[in-house]
Order: sequence, then structure tokens, then C-alpha cells
Amino acid sequence: MLLWTILPLEAVFPTEAFNPDYDEIEYQGARMVVEKVSSDSCQIVRILSTNPQDYLRAELQPGKVLKYNQL
Repeated sequence: MLLWTILPLEAVFPTEAFNPDYDEIEYQGARMVVEKVSSDSCQIVRILSTNPQDYLRAELQPGKVLKYNQL
């Protein structure tokens, strides 16, 4: 593979690893993966449900921020 670019290698191939803090939870009957964004909230990353209707629910869409007290 050849990569022709004017960017430095550090910009193309970052050296520091990105390890997000993911948790698997159940919220309103649907399993999902969330990422901790602060001490009292998390953001939905993806839905792990086998129910197709869960993917259509606006309150379960990826990117939605949930408070831990709602869980």
C-alpha cells in the first residue's frame, strides 16, 4: 500500500491509543452500549436489541445523552 500525502505521519497514523469508557446497559427494555461523558451522564453509542422497533424509538437513538439517575 502506498500513501501519498503532505501530512506528517503523526497526523495520518496517530500514536496515542484512544480507549473510550464503554458500558453495556439495559434502558427501557433495550440493551445498548453507552460511553461515559461525565460523572453523571452517558451517551448512547449503539443499540444491541433484537427488537426492530427499538431502532425506531427517538429516545434510544445513538448520540442521545442520558443521565445516570434516569437509568
